Amino acid sequence: MNTHAFDGLLAGKTALITGGAGGIGSEMCRLFALAGARVFFCDIALERGQQLEAELKAAGLPVEFIPADVTSPQQVQRMVERVTAADGPLHILVNNAGISGRPLGDGPVTECPEEAWHQVLAVNLTGPYLVSRYAVPAIIRAGGGAVIHISSDDALVGPRPPYDTHAYCASKGGLIALTKAMAISYAPHRVRVNAIAPGWVASPMTADLRQDPDKYAELVARHPLGRLGTPWDIAAAAVFLASDAASFITGVVLPVEGGATSW
Repeated sequence: MNTHAFDGLLAGKTALITGGAGGIGSEMCRLFALAGARVFFCDIALERGQQLEAELKAAGLPVEFIPADVTSPQQVQRMVERVTAADGPLHILVNNAGISGRPLGDGPVTECPEEAWHQVLAVNLTGPYLVSRYAVPAIIRAGGGAVIHISSDDALVGPRPPYDTHAYCASKGGLIALTKAMAISYAPHRVRVNAIAPGWVASPMTADLRQDPDKYAELVARHPLGRLGTPWDIAAAAVFLASDAASFITGVVLPVEGGATSW
């Protein structure tokens, strides 16, 4: 992928990316840094986070890993305080941390265990609320900036069985509603708030499905462009929404799903 198109696009900006050690998150960290941003990222995966930090620093990229659980108010508050103390103003927040409900037994409401429901919503919806609660004031103090929530195309068009995971859909749909509400509330402070709705992405979260040739073919067939998305596809969209090139865009949901919601 051509990364030179992003050279300098985020120069002078500081970004905080949650879930930064995952498949999509790690590519965001790399691409945001290549675009000129100073990048802080958090994750609960300590070893993967440390490895990514070392890898990107070895490539000369300005990144710092902060171990933090987005469902913990105390850890989130300390994380934001560390970011602003270390590098001054915060300009960009990407709420990327999220989990799939499938390993937890998520499914239609009549089948989804209560524990799965609560855990999925805690990470995918309450997490972005908590991080935004502490990070948005810092962005306002910086004179404005951008917040990007990573939702899902499952929140735009209900998924067909056997992927009808209702806790996941509810969490990502709530994130879209939160996006629109925050966009209105913080527009006077020059804080733009948008969401990205990825389709199926070739990332660790979908590794189990991609290992089955029949399931993989089925997932590919859901996308008119004839392939799954890549972490780069999502990261590139996030860089655009975070940049001044999107300075008149707020309150929108950008589907990055290969046309999957257009059938």
